[in-house]
Amino acid sequence: MPVQPGPIRLVLCSLLFLLLVVVPALPALAGDGVLEINQTCAVETGCFAGDVPGFPVTIDGTSGHSYRLTSDLVVPNENTDGIVADSDDVGIDLAGFEIRGVVVCSGSPLVCTPGPGTGVGVRVPSVSLSGLSVRNGSIRGMGAYGVIAGIQGEVTHLRVRSNRVDGIFAGSGSTVLHNTAYANGLRGISTVNGTTVFGNTTYLNGTGGISTGTGSAISGNTAFENGGDGIFSGVGSTITGNTVRSNKGFGLNLGVQCGYRENVITNNTAGTVSGTGLVNLGNNACNGSATCP
Repeated sequence: MPVQPGPIRLVLCSLLFLLLVVVPALPALAGDGVLEINQTCAVETGCFAGDVPGFPVTIDGTSGHSYRLTSDLVVPNENTDGIVADSDDVGIDLAGFEIRGVVVCSGSPLVCTPGPGTGVGVRVPSVSLSGLSVRNGSIRGMGAYGVIAGIQGEVTHLRVRSNRVDGIFAGSGSTVLHNTAYANGLRGISTVNGTTVFGNTTYLNGTGGISTGTGSAISGNTAFENGGDGIFSGVGSTITGNTVRSNKGFGLNLGVQCGYRENVITNNTAGTVSGTGLVNLGNNACNGSATCP
Protein backbone atom coordinates (compact mmCIF):
# COMPACT_ATOMS: atom_id res chain seq x y z
CA MET A 1 0.00 0.00 0.00
CA PRO A 2 1.62 3.38 -0.96
CA VAL A 3 2.61 5.80 1.79
CA GLN A 4 0.36 8.83 1.98
CA PRO A 5 2.21 12.16 1.38
CA GLY A 6 0.43 13.99 4.20
CA PRO A 7 2.46 12.57 7.16
CA ILE A 8 5.75 12.95 5.28
CA ARG A 9 4.98 16.57 4.48
CA LEU A 10 4.10 17.19 8.13
CA VAL A 11 7.39 15.69 9.34
CA LEU A 12 9.43 17.75 6.87
CA CYS A 13 7.67 20.95 7.90
CA SER A 14 8.33 20.18 11.56
CA LEU A 15 12.03 19.58 10.89
CA LEU A 16 12.30 22.87 8.97
CA PHE A 17 10.65 24.72 11.83
CA LEU A 18 13.11 23.23 14.34
CA LEU A 19 16.07 24.24 12.19
CA LEU A 20 14.83 27.80 11.95
CA VAL A 21 14.36 28.00 15.70
CA VAL A 22 17.51 26.22 16.85
CA VAL A 23 20.13 27.39 14.32
CA PRO A 24 21.17 30.99 15.03
CA ALA A 25 21.15 33.59 12.27
CA LEU A 26 24.46 33.74 10.48
CA PRO A 27 26.08 36.99 9.30
CA ALA A 28 25.64 37.89 5.66
CA LEU A 29 28.74 36.64 3.88
CA ALA A 30 29.63 37.58 0.34
CA GLY A 31 31.03 34.90 -1.95
CA ASP A 32 34.54 36.25 -1.50
CA GLY A 33 34.40 35.94 2.30
CA VAL A 34 33.69 39.63 2.95
CA LEU A 35 31.12 40.35 5.67
CA GLU A 36 28.24 42.64 4.75
CA ILE A 37 27.01 45.74 6.58
CA ASN A 38 23.71 47.42 5.79
CA GLN A 39 21.03 49.55 7.42
CA THR A 40 18.70 46.63 8.09
CA CYS A 41 21.14 44.47 10.04
CA ALA A 42 22.61 47.52 11.77
CA VAL A 43 19.24 48.53 13.19
CA GLU A 44 17.35 45.25 13.56
CA THR A 45 19.64 42.30 14.30
CA GLY A 46 23.29 43.25 14.47
CA CYS A 47 25.38 42.46 11.42
CA PHE A 48 27.71 39.73 12.79
CA ALA A 49 29.18 38.30 15.98
CA GLY A 50 30.19 41.06 18.40
CA ASP A 51 27.67 43.54 16.99
CA VAL A 52 24.31 44.25 18.61
CA PRO A 53 21.24 45.92 17.09
CA GLY A 54 21.47 49.69 16.78
CA PHE A 55 24.25 52.08 15.86
CA PRO A 56 27.18 52.02 15.86
CA VAL A 57 27.97 48.86 13.94
CA THR A 58 30.80 47.42 16.05
CA ILE A 59 33.61 45.33 14.58
CA ASP A 60 35.64 43.48 17.21
CA GLY A 61 37.52 41.23 14.79
CA THR A 62 35.96 37.94 15.93
CA SER A 63 34.00 37.53 12.70
CA GLY A 64 36.83 38.52 10.35
CA HIS A 65 38.78 41.50 9.07
CA SER A 66 37.11 42.41 5.76
CA TYR A 67 33.75 44.20 5.48
CA ARG A 68 31.62 45.80 2.78
CA LEU A 69 28.59 48.06 2.79
CA THR A 70 25.58 46.84 0.84
CA SER A 71 23.40 49.90 1.53
CA ASP A 72 23.72 53.44 2.84
CA LEU A 73 24.01 53.81 6.62
CA VAL A 74 21.97 56.65 8.14
CA VAL A 75 22.65 57.49 11.80
CA PRO A 76 19.85 59.07 13.86
CA ASN A 77 21.64 62.09 15.35
CA GLU A 78 24.90 64.04 15.59
CA ASN A 79 26.10 62.05 18.64
CA THR A 80 25.98 58.59 17.03
CA ASP A 81 28.84 56.82 15.23
CA GLY A 82 28.33 54.86 12.04
CA ILE A 83 30.98 52.11 12.37
CA VAL A 84 33.46 51.49 15.20
CA ALA A 85 36.42 49.20 14.39
CA ASP A 86 37.68 47.91 17.74
CA SER A 87 40.38 45.65 16.30
CA ASP A 88 43.64 45.92 14.37
CA ASP A 89 43.77 45.38 10.61
CA VAL A 90 40.15 45.97 9.67
CA GLY A 91 39.28 46.74 6.05
CA ILE A 92 35.98 48.50 5.25
CA ASP A 93 34.87 48.98 1.64
CA LEU A 94 31.98 51.44 1.40
CA ALA A 95 31.40 50.13 -2.15
CA GLY A 96 30.07 53.47 -3.36
CA PHE A 97 27.54 53.79 -0.54
CA GLU A 98 27.28 56.61 1.99
CA ILE A 99 27.44 56.95 5.76
CA ARG A 100 25.20 59.90 6.50
CA GLY A 101 24.58 62.02 9.56
CA VAL A 102 22.45 65.09 10.13
CA VAL A 103 24.93 68.00 10.17
CA VAL A 104 24.89 70.57 7.36
CA CYS A 105 27.87 72.92 6.84
CA SER A 106 27.54 76.00 4.66
CA GLY A 107 28.46 79.65 4.30
CA SER A 108 31.71 81.59 4.48
CA PRO A 109 33.03 81.49 7.17
CA LEU A 110 31.77 77.94 7.43
CA VAL A 111 28.93 77.28 9.87
CA CYS A 112 27.83 73.74 10.75
CA THR A 113 24.38 72.92 12.12
CA PRO A 114 23.14 71.47 14.41
CA GLY A 115 25.50 72.17 17.31
CA PRO A 116 28.53 70.19 18.50
CA GLY A 117 28.22 66.42 18.37
CA THR A 118 30.44 63.39 18.91
CA GLY A 119 29.41 61.12 16.05
CA VAL A 120 32.05 59.83 13.61
CA GLY A 121 31.40 58.03 10.32
CA VAL A 122 34.08 55.37 10.81
CA ARG A 123 36.47 55.38 13.74
CA VAL A 124 38.78 53.40 15.96
CA PRO A 125 38.07 53.79 19.70
CA SER A 126 41.79 54.28 20.35
CA VAL A 127 44.34 55.77 17.96
CA SER A 128 46.80 53.10 19.16
CA LEU A 129 44.87 50.56 17.07
CA SER A 130 46.55 49.98 13.73
CA GLY A 131 45.74 49.08 10.17
CA LEU A 132 42.22 50.45 9.66
CA SER A 133 41.45 50.76 5.93
CA VAL A 134 38.42 52.77 4.74
CA ARG A 135 37.77 53.25 1.03
CA ASN A 136 35.40 53.86 -1.87
CA GLY A 137 32.40 55.85 -0.70
CA SER A 138 30.99 58.96 0.97
CA ILE A 139 30.75 60.16 4.57
CA ARG A 140 28.86 63.36 5.30
CA GLY A 141 27.02 65.24 7.98
CA MET A 142 28.61 63.63 11.05
CA GLY A 143 28.59 65.44 14.39
CA ALA A 144 32.39 65.30 14.70
CA TYR A 145 34.79 63.62 12.23
CA GLY A 146 34.18 61.81 8.99
CA VAL A 147 36.95 59.24 9.65
CA ILE A 148 39.32 58.63 12.56
CA ALA A 149 42.00 56.07 11.66
CA GLY A 150 44.73 55.01 14.08
CA ILE A 151 48.36 54.29 13.31
CA GLN A 152 49.19 52.77 9.92
CA GLY A 153 45.74 53.70 8.64
CA GLU A 154 44.76 53.81 5.00
CA VAL A 155 42.04 56.18 3.80
CA THR A 156 41.45 56.16 0.04
CA HIS A 157 38.90 57.26 -2.53
CA LEU A 158 36.46 58.81 -0.08
CA ARG A 159 34.23 61.87 -0.43
CA VAL A 160 33.97 63.47 3.01
CA ARG A 161 31.89 66.60 3.37
CA SER A 162 29.88 68.67 5.83
CA ASN A 163 31.31 66.92 8.89
CA ARG A 164 31.50 69.25 11.87
CA VAL A 165 35.19 68.77 12.75
CA ASP A 166 37.77 67.27 10.34
CA GLY A 167 36.86 65.29 7.26
CA ILE A 168 39.70 62.77 7.76
CA PHE A 169 42.05 62.23 10.70
CA ALA A 170 44.78 59.59 10.43
CA GLY A 171 47.49 58.54 12.88
CA SER A 172 51.24 58.10 12.44
CA GLY A 173 52.49 56.07 9.50
CA SER A 174 49.23 56.39 7.59
CA THR A 175 48.47 56.96 3.91
CA VAL A 176 45.68 59.29 2.77
CA LEU A 177 45.20 58.97 -0.98
CA HIS A 178 42.80 60.30 -3.63
CA ASN A 179 40.10 61.68 -1.35
CA THR A 180 37.89 64.76 -1.67
CA ALA A 181 37.28 66.76 1.53
CA TYR A 182 34.71 69.51 1.08
CA ALA A 183 33.00 71.93 3.49
CA ASN A 184 34.06 70.26 6.72
CA GLY A 185 33.90 72.44 9.83
CA LEU A 186 37.64 72.46 10.63
CA ARG A 187 40.29 70.78 8.44
CA GLY A 188 39.75 68.74 5.35
CA ILE A 189 42.57 66.26 6.12
CA SER A 190 44.64 66.03 9.31
CA THR A 191 47.40 63.51 10.01
CA VAL A 192 50.13 62.88 12.56
CA ASN A 193 53.79 61.95 11.92
CA GLY A 194 55.38 60.02 9.08
CA THR A 195 52.33 60.07 6.81
CA THR A 196 51.86 60.20 3.05
CA VAL A 197 49.13 62.52 1.76
CA PHE A 198 48.81 62.20 -2.01
CA GLY A 199 46.36 63.19 -4.73
CA ASN A 200 43.63 64.67 -2.52
CA THR A 201 41.36 67.67 -3.11
CA THR A 202 40.45 69.90 -0.14
CA TYR A 203 37.96 72.66 -0.79
CA LEU A 204 36.08 75.16 1.40
CA ASN A 205 36.97 73.58 4.74
CA GLY A 206 36.61 75.81 7.78
CA THR A 207 40.15 76.17 9.16
CA GLY A 208 42.52 74.53 6.70
CA GLY A 209 42.97 72.19 3.79
CA ILE A 210 45.71 69.70 4.79
CA SER A 211 47.64 69.47 8.05
CA THR A 212 50.36 66.91 8.79
CA GLY A 213 52.88 66.08 11.50
CA THR A 214 56.65 65.73 11.18
CA GLY A 215 58.44 63.72 8.53
CA SER A 216 55.52 63.55 6.14
CA ALA A 217 55.23 63.60 2.35
CA ILE A 218 52.52 65.82 0.86
CA SER A 219 52.30 65.70 -2.91
CA GLY A 220 49.93 66.13 -5.82
CA ASN A 221 47.13 67.68 -3.77
CA THR A 222 44.77 70.59 -4.43
CA ALA A 223 43.92 73.00 -1.59
CA PHE A 224 41.42 75.66 -2.64
CA GLU A 225 39.44 78.30 -0.72
CA ASN A 226 39.95 76.80 2.72
CA GLY A 227 39.47 79.00 5.79
CA GLY A 228 43.08 78.74 7.02
CA ASP A 229 46.36 77.53 5.53
CA GLY A 230 46.16 75.53 2.33
CA ILE A 231 48.85 73.10 3.55
CA PHE A 232 50.43 72.99 7.00
CA SER A 233 53.26 70.55 7.73
CA GLY A 234 55.45 69.56 10.62
CA VAL A 235 59.26 69.49 10.75
CA GLY A 236 61.28 67.75 8.05
CA SER A 237 58.50 67.15 5.56
CA THR A 238 58.52 67.17 1.76
CA ILE A 239 55.89 69.19 -0.11
CA THR A 240 55.83 68.66 -3.87
CA GLY A 241 53.59 69.24 -6.85
CA ASN A 242 50.61 70.76 -5.04
CA THR A 243 48.16 73.39 -6.31
CA VAL A 244 47.30 75.83 -3.53
CA ARG A 245 45.02 78.78 -4.21
CA SER A 246 42.73 81.31 -2.51
CA ASN A 247 43.07 80.00 1.03
CA LYS A 248 42.50 82.45 3.91
CA GLY A 249 45.85 81.65 5.55
CA PHE A 250 49.22 80.93 3.91
CA GLY A 251 49.46 78.75 0.87
CA LEU A 252 52.19 76.67 2.55
CA ASN A 253 52.89 76.98 6.28
CA LEU A 254 55.86 74.69 6.88
CA GLY A 255 57.96 73.50 9.80
CA VAL A 256 61.75 73.84 9.90
CA GLN A 257 63.91 71.64 7.66
CA CYS A 258 61.10 71.17 5.16
CA GLY A 259 61.77 71.05 1.43
CA TYR A 260 59.29 72.17 -1.23
CA ARG A 261 59.31 72.07 -5.01
CA GLU A 262 57.04 72.26 -8.06
CA ASN A 263 54.13 73.80 -6.19
CA VAL A 264 51.81 76.42 -7.68
CA ILE A 265 50.81 78.85 -4.91
CA THR A 266 48.52 81.78 -5.75
CA ASN A 267 46.17 84.32 -4.21
CA ASN A 268 46.36 83.11 -0.60
CA THR A 269 45.34 85.83 1.87
CA ALA A 270 48.23 85.60 4.37
CA GLY A 271 50.94 84.97 1.75
CA THR A 272 52.56 82.25 -0.28
CA VAL A 273 55.06 80.36 1.93
CA SER A 274 55.68 80.73 5.66
CA GLY A 275 58.33 79.10 7.82
CA THR A 276 61.98 79.25 8.86
CA GLY A 277 64.81 76.96 7.91
CA LEU A 278 63.05 75.89 4.71
CA VAL A 279 64.69 74.64 1.53
CA ASN A 280 63.24 75.81 -1.77
CA LEU A 281 64.06 72.89 -4.05
CA GLY A 282 63.00 74.78 -7.16
CA ASN A 283 60.35 75.04 -9.85
CA ASN A 284 57.77 76.62 -7.55
CA ALA A 285 55.43 79.35 -8.77
CA CYS A 286 54.35 81.98 -6.25
CA ASN A 287 51.69 84.39 -7.48
CA GLY A 288 52.93 84.04 -11.03
CA SER A 289 56.62 84.39 -10.17
CA ALA A 290 59.39 81.81 -10.05
CA THR A 291 60.72 83.66 -7.02
CA CYS A 292 59.37 82.07 -3.85
CA PRO A 293 60.45 82.69 -0.24
